Amino acid sequence: MEILLAVILIVALFYFILMRPVLQQQRRQRRDISDLQVGDEVLTSGGILATVKEIRVPEEGPVQLVLDLGGGVEVRAVPSAVEQRIRSASAPVPEKDGRRRGSNGKS
Repeated sequence: MEILLAVILIVALFYFILMRPVLQQQRRQRRDISDLQVGDEVLTSGGILATVKEIRVPEEGPVQLVLDLGGGVEVRAVPSAVEQRIRSASAPVPEKDGRRRGSNGKS
């Protein structure tokens, strides 16, 4: 009886400490990818910050995202390469100290 309780406790701890956070992160990632819109800022699994410029849904093959890396550089990627959505296109750009900053980071 004690061994059975110990096994149940170990399985429960394993689930709540290791499995549950991973499953929640995967759910959030799938939701973010399914909700992607043109103009969203994303972080790729390669560590690249980009803006979604276009979403292509071909008749055959995987869905493709056209990502704008800035400076006129565009790349194509599959949605699974997106690690997370940094900012939604519909979300307002946050301002620091009530002032807008220029592209060079200075006021």
